[in-house]
Amino acid sequence: MSLASAFNEHEYFSLDDVMTITGESREELLQRIEQCRQELIEAGENPDEYFKPVEPQRTAVYYFPNGLH
Repeated sequence: MSLASAFNEHEYFSLDDVMTITGESREELLQRIEQCRQELIEAGENPDEYFKPVEPQRTAVYYFPNGLH
């Protein structure tokens, strides 16, 4: 967060990141996000500027049982 602030960038955190930071369960965190989204809507702000749903991307995993030569 400090680097993002220093370079005027946005820092993004996944649900897993926030769960680790706060100690909340996934269900608790999702409930809190919905509550915050509602509060932002009531305040006339766009909650999508704060919470961005992202679909997981398929990744490739490579194994090198004999190492790299």
